[in-house]
Amino acid sequence: MVMTTQTQTFDPNDGPRRLAFILDIDGCLSNEGVPIAGSKEALLKLKSQNIPFVFCTNGGGQLESTRAAKLSKTFDIAISPEQVILSHTPLRSEVVPRFKNQRVLIVGENCGEVARAYGLTKAEGLREYGRRHPSLFPRRREEDAVQTDDVDDPVRAILFFEDPEDLGESLQLCLDALLTNGNPSGPRTLIDDEDAKQEVEVWFTNPDLVYSGLARHPRVTQGSYRLCLEALYHSATSSTSTSYYSSNNSDQNQTINKGRTLHATTVGKPTPLTGKTALTKLLAQCPPNTTERDLEIWTAGDNPYSDVALAHTMGWNSALVRTGIWNGDALDLEKGGVRPTRVDDSFAFVVEALLPE
Repeated sequence: MVMTTQTQTFDPNDGPRRLAFILDIDGCLSNEGVPIAGSKEALLKLKSQNIPFVFCTNGGGQLESTRAAKLSKTFDIAISPEQVILSHTPLRSEVVPRFKNQRVLIVGENCGEVARAYGLTKAEGLREYGRRHPSLFPRRREEDAVQTDDVDDPVRAILFFEDPEDLGESLQLCLDALLTNGNPSGPRTLIDDEDAKQEVEVWFTNPDLVYSGLARHPRVTQGSYRLCLEALYHSATSSTSTSYYSSNNSDQNQTINKGRTLHATTVGKPTPLTGKTALTKLLAQCPPNTTERDLEIWTAGDNPYSDVALAHTMGWNSALVRTGIWNGDALDLEKGGVRPTRVDDSFAFVVEALLPE
């Protein structure tokens, strides 16, 4: 079957505030690409009733157009790239203009290509960067590789587009870039000079510690890897570290450095920047005179600390479903300030309740 992709629109004069949805994918609509029962029919119902909706996920590693094509195939419904917000989509507006022609290190398998497609002309995937610096991670050293010095063109930012392909390699290369302020061939400035400032920006695009997959128990994801990098960075810059501090720093009279805190920015749900990005995509499906006040916006997902928290951040409604990572008591969530507007067994029940026949 050939499907055409087009943007949905509706007329706000049809009645009171119109329903609109911001939908999580994994654990809400599907699990690792396998549709959850009733999700196809629920999405078809939204489309048939001309209800604006976007997919908003803390997953990434590909272009929005690629994910839209996969979603279209998975759910047998035409999905536009403009209906897809990936974890790194907000970087298009926040990072690309500032680092367009500067060297940036990209974490995530094959994500260097994605970053360059975004307009980051000097983006290098972690593996690509490692090939130019073969001594940094000897396990992958190629015999014919030539070591390069980036003193005149240092790394200005590290961008996590997706989970690391190899956690050990990623942590090592990111740490090297951070400690040397972008040039691993040079001195470890942030260790040798207590007054030096961190010059390499770090952007994470997924705060989640875990996600729901086909495995019985949750799988760790980017938020967990952030904890690893933070811990290593703090340890490496502490004068009590016996591994990172060199003999040059062994002066008995030196001031004890308790370790640096990694300065990093995080986007992705539930951050306001991702919420604003999703809202912009929703309004793009509406006539020009439509505003946020014309919409009754619902987030739907399986993670209270991501999907429900996003609704709290933005002042929207939230539906928490039991088809993914969460299956507890909603009253317990109130203590953490993430109590949902409603709880349902699946997204199909959400749509059934909010859009009765």
